[in-house]
Amino acid sequence: MKQFDYIIAGGGSAGLTLAFLLLAHENSEKNILIIDKDKKSTNDRTWCFWEKEANLLENLVGTRWEKATFSSASFHKVFDLQPYYYKMIKGKDFYDFMKLELSKFTNLSWVTEEITQIGTDGSVNTTTGNYKASFVFNSTAGLKDFDIPSKCVQFLQHFKGRFIETEKPCFDSKTMTYMDFRIDQKGDCRFGYVLPLSSTEALVEYTIFSEQLLSSEAYDNGLDDYIKNFLKIDQYKLLEEEFGVIPMTDFEFPMQKGNVINIGISGGFAKPSTGYTFLRTQHILKKIANNLAQEKDPLLDLPHQKKRFLKYDSTLLNVLKQGDHAGAQIFSDLFEKNGAQAVFKFLDEETNLAEELKIMSSTPMLAFGKAFFKTFGK
Repeated sequence: MKQFDYIIAGGGSAGLTLAFLLLAHENSEKNILIIDKDKKSTNDRTWCFWEKEANLLENLVGTRWEKATFSSASFHKVFDLQPYYYKMIKGKDFYDFMKLELSKFTNLSWVTEEITQIGTDGSVNTTTGNYKASFVFNSTAGLKDFDIPSKCVQFLQHFKGRFIETEKPCFDSKTMTYMDFRIDQKGDCRFGYVLPLSSTEALVEYTIFSEQLLSSEAYDNGLDDYIKNFLKIDQYKLLEEEFGVIPMTDFEFPMQKGNVINIGISGGFAKPSTGYTFLRTQHILKKIANNLAQEKDPLLDLPHQKKRFLKYDSTLLNVLKQGDHAGAQIFSDLFEKNGAQAVFKFLDEETNLAEELKIMSSTPMLAFGKAFFKTFGK
């Protein structure tokens, strides 16, 4: 059994970012192993987020937008996002950068193997090898791997996207579409999402918040309808496709069991009410890496652990599950009555109590009040 200081199980966004951060410390001489069954050589996903400052991987931001459109049956507005920018990083750009940077370190190894078992003692078995470490940082666990109580809301954010190219200019390259609720909601919370890369190229996504996935045909039908009837595009070239599923749950993921620490979505890094994970993951992993460099508990004083924001997230999920108030109208009211900057600040968990009360007053008060107090029983 090969011994390492740290094993990173899963070479996705969280795993590779953590490896990058651990090795960035000048005094780091720890032996690190990354295990993933995939070689990470394709553009299998994109990561998007808003922020005011530069982030750890700002050099990988391929496109950014200074304006965002929000549309529903009752409201339409193009918001100037300043001081925020909405940003996108393509998966292949991220993987290529990480593989190049990590290859510079002789104390890092990377094996392309399928993990079959992870033990709480720090052991990891694969189809071809056995390894052990003081800590295993695991991003491979899914919802099915946790015993989630029935009282927890388990929504999914699932989406299919197409990178498309048109012959004639169809897009404003400075303005992205954050949420377009004009489409048929079909009893769920559904919206279109458009990220223009130029006047003739864009990523168009059909996104759903619900408890169950759709058929493959339903995603395609939704995209076809949105592109033709709302974007008014009849002819285009399909460049790439992507599909993703992100948990939206008020279940508090256990971050540590024995010598195994869950990270990324597996560690509950996704914000429950929105599914946004990439930038939150950076912030949390920076703290974990710093703690380890200082020989402290890796989970000491992590960001994004404010209990009141967990309750706000749980409240929204419970209202959506109850179904008395449509998600389209809830989000429409939030953006119309508060503006994009105030909503982004709230979702970044940077607001004070007065600002939070103003946000909450723009929602259906009775339903949200009942759902909020219900969270104290969980």
